[in-house]
Amino acid sequence: MKQNISLFKDFFRTSFLLVCFSLFTGSVFADDIPLLKKGDTLPDIKYTNASEEESPIPKTTTKIMFIADMDASKILHPFLEERGKGYLEKNNAVLISDIHRMPFLISKFVALPKMKSYPYTIRLVREEKLADPFPRTKGFITLIRLGDDGKVQSVSESNAIDLIQKFIEEK
Repeated sequence: MKQNISLFKDFFRTSFLLVCFSLFTGSVFADDIPLLKKGDTLPDIKYTNASEEESPIPKTTTKIMFIADMDASKILHPFLEERGKGYLEKNNAVLISDIHRMPFLISKFVALPKMKSYPYTIRLVREEKLADPFPRTKGFITLIRLGDDGKVQSVSESNAIDLIQKFIEEK
């Protein structure tokens, strides 16, 4: 019995140390990936659309909206659906969504079919860590303005649809 208790204590101590180590190293390495800022170029990501076809960012793009959670999605999608087909393209804007955390079955049978029905293209990030440079706050849309050279001119976040509309429609 004493041997079993000793084994349990050793197991618990080892497990505790492994958890502490992984939390520590996770927080250290998470800070190693710099967030996009003025002067940066966008990360080199092979985006796909809801039909799983490659969907690169057009060279004429000057505005990027980035979403990474359902709360932000619920703010932006109704607005964009209301504006209809061609709205983003007319304003040289694109939408990028990080869906790598979405469970496969939800993605396959619920989210992607819904995304196919939208009158605009969503460029999807499906792999972990690829979109880490994009700043994100739960419930906010990240707004990235690009210069003629393709470099980041500004990065901000908003959940106010009037500010998002202004961002999209500004020349």
